[in-house]
Amino acid sequence: MRAFIQLGDGTSHGGQVISASGPQVYGKPIALVGDNVSCPIDGHGVNRILSGETRIHIGDRLAALDGFKTECGCTLIASLSSAGENS
Repeated sequence: MRAFIQLGDGTSHGGQVISASGPQVYGKPIALVGDNVSCPIDGHGVNRILSGETRIHIGDRLAALDGFKTECGCTLIASLSSAGENS
């Protein structure tokens, strides 16, 4: 089960999701392609989520799931373990 990424979730570079424009799951909004993450690596700063699940559309955007990527190349790390899609 691949989990949704939510506001405040971490990244493999030690950053976190700082905007999430999707509906709430377990009380926190889920992140979509185009939402922002902060990255502490020099020169990375604030960048966008690039990849989303093609089968989960929220309006005209795709939902970000655990293991998906951002502009700086980091991997999103979900805090949830049971919400999302079957992989």
